[in-house]
Amino acid sequence: MKKFIAFLLSFAIIGFNTAFTFPTPDWGALLKEKEAMVSQSDFELYAEGSIDSAPYYGARLEPRAGAYIGMVAESSNDFKPLGSYLTYIQDMWQNDLYYPANSMVRNDDVVTMVGWTISDMNTVDYNTVRNVLNTLNGYNKPMFIRFANEMNVSSLGDDPQKYIEVFRNVADMVHEYPNFAVVWAPNDMGALDRPFEYFYPGDEYVDWIGVSCYSIKYFQGNQNTDYKNSVYFMTGDCAFATNRIKPIMDFISKNNIQKPVMISEGGVATGNVYGENLEGWAAPRLRNMLWYLTMKYPQIKMINYFNTHRADEAEHFDISDYVYASDIFKQASSSGAYIRSANGSPNFVFAPANYSGTLVAKNGIVPLYMLAYFRNQPEITVNYYIDGTWYHAASQIPYLCGLNISGLSDGEHGLTVSASNGTQKSYTFIKRGECISFSGEPDPSVVSQSPTVTVTVNGKKVEFDEQPIITGGRTLVPIRAIFEALGADVDWVEATQTVLAQRAQNYISLKIGSKQMYVNNQLKTIDVPAQLIGSRTFVPVRAIAEAFNCIVDWDESTNTVIITE
Repeated sequence: MKKFIAFLLSFAIIGFNTAFTFPTPDWGALLKEKEAMVSQSDFELYAEGSIDSAPYYGARLEPRAGAYIGMVAESSNDFKPLGSYLTYIQDMWQNDLYYPANSMVRNDDVVTMVGWTISDMNTVDYNTVRNVLNTLNGYNKPMFIRFANEMNVSSLGDDPQKYIEVFRNVADMVHEYPNFAVVWAPNDMGALDRPFEYFYPGDEYVDWIGVSCYSIKYFQGNQNTDYKNSVYFMTGDCAFATNRIKPIMDFISKNNIQKPVMISEGGVATGNVYGENLEGWAAPRLRNMLWYLTMKYPQIKMINYFNTHRADEAEHFDISDYVYASDIFKQASSSGAYIRSANGSPNFVFAPANYSGTLVAKNGIVPLYMLAYFRNQPEITVNYYIDGTWYHAASQIPYLCGLNISGLSDGEHGLTVSASNGTQKSYTFIKRGECISFSGEPDPSVVSQSPTVTVTVNGKKVEFDEQPIITGGRTLVPIRAIFEALGADVDWVEATQTVLAQRAQNYISLKIGSKQMYVNNQLKTIDVPAQLIGSRTFVPVRAIAEAFNCIVDWDESTNTVIITE
């Protein structure tokens, strides 16, 4: 469907001789809209689906499936192979790519994202544009031409009519070159009074939608960023790529724009001018960007990381000198989900488990992933249960579980995935030989985000570093916190994965993964096995409290476990 947004805007502007004035937003409504975006939870199981299941729009230079993974050319050596290079043309005075990017583009098996930055749409010279395009065409390589990007955060957008007019003219010229594709690329969090609609030039002038997507800690570098600005611009605690991409994805959906999408450039703040150690803040956000963007939005078919330290910026996005960040990038880029050469293809695309078709085990293993996002919980612990028995725990995005199906009987099996905040989803899969397939929607009866469970011992609230969870109708708690609240001594035997506890004359012994608990050398069977979740051992609270001769009650109105002696 053709877009009339730009036409209607131009028509409206022509009717006036005054400078264009953007309407004032409804700030309250806009804040609620952004709050809803950053507060929306995700908890969905994904598998490695067939590349044939990926969306495909038939756009110029669009891969059938998967996403090119790329980086600023000059800073990419430690991260090769890559599928794309990010490089730049500056305004009307740079007529070719600079060294060493020009040499790298010419010699390496990559596509190239050319960011053509413009300072003033009124000074665009079409003869110069032609000369630059001819020069770039001489590389005989596929190139994405991102012309006059980030117009919604600069003076380029002061006159939407002029912006659209010039962009269309340049797009027509770019389309004369078969190896080129046109990228229209605003900033993800632009000026709030300059919506994307004012600058979209129309479907026929755009091949790809690009976006600059940076997860930053402080809005405009201000360490005292207030709550509203952190929500409006999705910074700080709200700064996740899967949040920041939502406004442009909503715009694309509402206007039925059928185009592939790219992160034309993006990154996560790894340092700043204040000298803060951002490792703990940055790590889950890097994983979110590199694992979850293409998982949640398979129409995203390129991600270029801005691995560059610019001294004039308050926050820095380079990762080369940070082992944790480099490892995250390398692990994600080599996962098999990305394209790492110009004519390459991925090994798989992420697909929701219920729609992933038949999954064939490799060496008996079927990889499963959990897309889990909860506001103010950067990373949680995710537990996998097979047929009601704990199987695996993961504590980092993408919460990978290598499901070994070789020991499962053919037929139907249940899989429950539980987060440490109490959220659960259950699925059913069928095993046949070396294959499994999921069917149907998750059972809504087991999908819940439980309120926080409180535990008191003799009237005093127990503080946990990992929150209790409810699974299978039983409340599980970190064992050490409970034992210590009861005045018990606790030991851990690594060799046998066994917890030992003593309180007065009572002794308890229980092993991870087992329903057998010994109390003073007498065997007792508990309903749910002891489980290692992250670095903590979880056990059913009633069983261990009663083993120490305590009374256990449950206050359903407040979700409180009450333990008294």
